[in-house]
Amino acid sequence: MGNTGRGPIKTTALELHQIREALIRGYRGLVDESDLQRNSEVERDRAFLSRAVAATAIRRVTGWDHKACADAVIDGSRDNGIDAVAVTDGAQVWLVQAKWKDSGTAGFDTHAARAFIDGLSLLEQRRFDLFNDKLLPFTARLDSALTDTRLKITLVIAVVGNDPLHADTEAVLDRAADDHFGLGPMLDYRLMGAGELLQQLKNDRAPEPVGITVRMPQWIKRDMPFVAYQGSVAASEVAQWYEDHGDRLYDENIRKSLGLTRINSGIQATLGEEPDNFWYFNNGITILCDEIEPTWPGRRRPDETVELRLSRASIVNGAQTVTEIHKARQSTPDTVGDADVTVKVISLGADRGRYAARITETTNTQNDVSQRDFVALDHAQELIREDFDLSLQKLYVFKRGEADPAPESGCSVVHAAIALACAHRTPELTVRAKRDTELLWERGRGGAYPRLFGEVPSAFRIWRSVCIHRAVGEALDALRKRVHGRAADAAQRGDLLVAHLVFQLLDIDEIDEPGYNLAAAVSAVPGLTGSVLSWLIHHVDARFGPTSFLTSTFTNETKCRELARLVLPDVRGDQPVPDLPENYQPPAQKSRRARRPDTVPTLINAGLLADSTPLMYVPGNIPEARAVKEWIAADSRRAQATWQNNRSRPLLWAYDGQLYSANKLVLRIWELAGWDEAPTSVQAPARWTPDGKRNLYELATEWLDSQNDED
Repeated sequence: MGNTGRGPIKTTALELHQIREALIRGYRGLVDESDLQRNSEVERDRAFLSRAVAATAIRRVTGWDHKACADAVIDGSRDNGIDAVAVTDGAQVWLVQAKWKDSGTAGFDTHAARAFIDGLSLLEQRRFDLFNDKLLPFTARLDSALTDTRLKITLVIAVVGNDPLHADTEAVLDRAADDHFGLGPMLDYRLMGAGELLQQLKNDRAPEPVGITVRMPQWIKRDMPFVAYQGSVAASEVAQWYEDHGDRLYDENIRKSLGLTRINSGIQATLGEEPDNFWYFNNGITILCDEIEPTWPGRRRPDETVELRLSRASIVNGAQTVTEIHKARQSTPDTVGDADVTVKVISLGADRGRYAARITETTNTQNDVSQRDFVALDHAQELIREDFDLSLQKLYVFKRGEADPAPESGCSVVHAAIALACAHRTPELTVRAKRDTELLWERGRGGAYPRLFGEVPSAFRIWRSVCIHRAVGEALDALRKRVHGRAADAAQRGDLLVAHLVFQLLDIDEIDEPGYNLAAAVSAVPGLTGSVLSWLIHHVDARFGPTSFLTSTFTNETKCRELARLVLPDVRGDQPVPDLPENYQPPAQKSRRARRPDTVPTLINAGLLADSTPLMYVPGNIPEARAVKEWIAADSRRAQATWQNNRSRPLLWAYDGQLYSANKLVLRIWELAGWDEAPTSVQAPARWTPDGKRNLYELATEWLDSQNDED
């Protein structure tokens, strides 16, 4: 409920002081303030504190270090209501709007909520160009996360105040969350008030982390992806860890000691009565740390004892074991001295924030078995494998860990399930596959697995469905090269719904029969795919709006059923396929639908450039310009070339005196400049200009247009 009928809940003067001082100590010099120099001192102070609050919120949800959190702040002009951005593993996107008020009564109203949602909408639409340059380092990861079916977006409202959200504000946010609902929640929001912010700032000021030494007489080492040691450790040494550090050993564990339980009582009994067997009966201890420094008391050999000095150590699994060993040593020290325990030590270093929580969770849940693994126990899958071998002389694999066959040699159960879901008469299974393929293994009433494999499908049906699904994918790949922006997004995000609609339009009544004409069905796929995609884009925009969220649309069963009801009659009725809006077409095709001849042959055939005409490299966008700026500035020849009337390698690079194609030379510049996030392809002729006004592509296009005008 909103805080109606009473005044704001003011943060106490002490809390406000603590927050202010901690923000200054934590983020002064890290948070960018370069755009605030013209502001008054009071305005600069408030802006800095607001940005530091945003950084604190990022630290709270990601665990990143202070520098990374400060770099995540994009607050300033053209921030579109978003003050900080972070993308973490599993396609989790964190967006922060922060509020600071000197009185400690900062709040978040409906106007702020709408601005927040509008900013999210721009990110969804990939309108990164409408944001300030501080967003640039995050655009690649945002783009990847926003197309990931695991996408989760959390709006973090960080306010130095204690007021709850008003009901009207919650309604705005709830509507946005509903709009993002696919097969599951994709968007949520979180209010982080003064109390939680202060707690994080206190955590950042916590005492020095725990450092311990682990002595392993017998051990093994692993170097990739993280340095790790595992071996036997004397129980008495483990007891000493607790003696020295107490419960601080478990700061990153999901729990501390649970006290007297049946399991803990069993630990003490084993230590007291049969210590020699303790190593066999106990699951062991897992320790995370920032760094491992190994030393050898004797010779430096694999069969000699190693001592591991751990910095910032935390026991993430085995808290009960450690505590009970300590208790047992107090009551029966002699027997504990005869016991050993298995210890695993993992050094995460800079990746601790990314992996610590995951390791903690998995080591505490032990060997979790997914529903996918139970597929191997279904006799139907063995029957399908036999059918594939006998009927098609092809491979079918269904056990996790088996290598997928080559595309022409067979398929896996995953390929089969997705194709069968697309071929199903209604789109709900397709939507589940798009949301998460794990949903295809659900059993029980309404589960996808019995609907797909309950009546064992023939190898003919599975293989032909897989082939048709692959053909749709190939057709969409070709179409994506001929469309732009939202249309290309729809071709990617709506791929499974397109496949489902194509299946409904094909004649597959006899798909189980040996004589079914698969070649005819596959040959019809490209044309049907083009019609379906055009009608689908048309109806998505007409029904849900041209700025609607495509990810949530194509993972929502109700919306996909409605789209299927709209698209199928139009395609079957042989209605004229609607033209795509101009902004959905690639820039090179907007003014002319016919394919242009290649730039280089056109320039050479027309004789537009003489040999040795000077050319200058001009980056095509802001990220590219930033990536190559320093490298080019170090030697001006790096941006210079001369034209040669050579059809395969027309550019002579001034930097090394070698001939290149336009594409190869641009890619070479990116490589040498160290642009790690560079795209794999480039419209290179548009990046070389002979006169500073028109690039090579524009020069060729103008000439072609003049010839057409004469015709």
